[in-house]
Amino acid sequence: MCHLLNKLSNVVALDEPLEAFTTRWSFHVLICKRIDRFFAQSRRSICTRQTAISKHVGGEVPSNTFGDQPDDSGLRRKLASRGEIRIDKTLASDFVLVIKHPSVFTAILESLNKKFPTFAVIRNPLAVLASWNSVPFRVSNGHAPAAERLDKDLRQSLARLSDRTERQIHLLSWFFERYRRVLPEESILRYEDIISSRGRALSVITPQAACFDMALENKNQNTVYDRELMQVLGKRLLETDGPYWTFYTRESVEQLLAH
Repeated sequence: MCHLLNKLSNVVALDEPLEAFTTRWSFHVLICKRIDRFFAQSRRSICTRQTAISKHVGGEVPSNTFGDQPDDSGLRRKLASRGEIRIDKTLASDFVLVIKHPSVFTAILESLNKKFPTFAVIRNPLAVLASWNSVPFRVSNGHAPAAERLDKDLRQSLARLSDRTERQIHLLSWFFERYRRVLPEESILRYEDIISSRGRALSVITPQAACFDMALENKNQNTVYDRELMQVLGKRLLETDGPYWTFYTRESVEQLLAH
């Protein structure tokens, strides 16, 4: 999403630019103040030095921060690192600045949404699980350390679950439940709609995106995903009654399993 938004003339989108949060559970308002300061500092840096902090590959925010092929461990290789990038395009003084930080921002969503325009991008729940299991991050073991530092209940509930898939499904439910409870429907974007609209669905974030006509590929059946594992995950998922069914039908998961 950041890669696409950066193609717009008056938008800068930064991918997980903030350093790790060490503040624990009850200080979400203070974290929002820190984010506000980071927005201001980033705008000044972009305007005066033409630089900003973001995850990047070779100085650019990529369309994917992981490789398309698994390494010897069977997981996709991490490509991106956090650091300074150059912002070369000419921007108006009121340019749109977007920051993406899924785990942190979801953990503090209630406070965050009161202070900033906030959006969530969701995806078919089976595709999310398949993606999580393809990367060398703690999420592949059913944990989200940044979110767990900020949400005591999440940390404790995941700690009680010994089964990895059960932890992953619980974590998936945590994300979807927060979006369903806190955000208005129009602020929740489906990945699949962004793809099918050729990027124009992002116009809910900025009207500039209405001009998009991008050839985008749906990666819900990414060949790097373990198909045998997807069958197991899909069957486990279909047995649950999680908040993701508010946004996706069981048939949409069954369709992924059938291909």
